[in-house]
Order: sequence, then C-alpha cells, then structure tokens
Amino acid sequence: MRKAQLSAVLLAAALAGCATMPSEVAVPIDTAQVVGRAADATRRAQVQVTDIRKEATLERTTIGGVSMGRIDLKPPAPDLVRAVVQAKADEVLARQGIAEQQTVLCGIRGFDVTTPATAVYWDINTKIEIVLRVRGQDKTVSASATDRTFVWPSEELIARVTTEALKNLATETERALTELFAAR
Repeated sequence: MRKAQLSAVLLAAALAGCATMPSEVAVPIDTAQVVGRAADATRRAQVQVTDIRKEATLERTTIGGVSMGRIDLKPPAPDLVRAVVQAKADEVLARQGIAEQQTVLCGIRGFDVTTPATAVYWDINTKIEIVLRVRGQDKTVSASATDRTFVWPSEELIARVTTEALKNLATETERALTELFAAR
C-alpha cells in the first residue's frame, strides 16, 4: 500500500472512531477553583450579567471543522461569569473600603470553547470577552487559555482549559474593577 493510501486509511479509521463519541459532553466547572470563594461570603456588589453574544461556539470539532458535538458547560457560561465578577467585585470593594453596595453590570460579548483539529492533534481553546460597567464607565476584559492534546479532547481536558481561562478572567476582572471603582 502506498503512503498516501495508508494515510487516507488511517485518517478514515480515526474519524470513524470519533464518530462513535457522544454528540454532547457535559463539562463540569468548579468555580471554587477559580475564585476560592465561600458560598456564604459577604456580598458587597450587586452583579447583573447579560449574555449579549451574537452566537456562542461551544463544540468539539475534528479535521476540517466538522462538528463532533456540543460542549455543555455546567454551570452555564453566564453563571460562571457571574461567579467570577461577583467574587472580584466584592474583593475590590472590601479592599477599597467602599461600604455601600455597588452595582456592576456585565455583558458577555464572547465565551467560546472550541477544539480545532489536525491529523495529529487537537487544540482546546477557551476565549472569553466581557464588558463591565460601573458608575457609567465601561471596561472590556478579555481572557483565554489553550492547550494541545494528542488524544480526543475529553471533558477533563476541556474543563482544565476552561478553568484556566476563567482564572485569567478573574485576574483581569479584578484589575478592571479596581480601576473602575477608584474612578469616583
């Protein structure tokens, strides 16, 4: 068998194996790993999250962008973003000594989890973009994380990359809220 034919057979076998994978994968995300916040922590901010994405891409794909199923984040993206923004807003308000409750508006512009593939590997990408509004001033916050795997992108791998992106979002959100609350 020629090399090209062998490559085609191996690719077809790999894709056939992927076709037997479930069409939807539930990916649990532990927000305590992201923000380390107790459920009974004092709330100093009222956080309102609005999902303003035109479209959300949460899917596993294979070579050529062929969809192999949806990724279902547990909890969903708006709840994950709310947990991050709430924790960071409360921390910033406490650190700055602001006692009166403040409102933080948060719009989710993007929250995508994708797994583009080549014949050899998958990249697992999570990209998040939000806009924060405090006292009529806006700040855009972006975060992402990527990992490369040579095996099928499992729920554990997707969860790890998404958690890393959320940690990056927490860092950037804290920075943006510090600036927004300091501008009185």
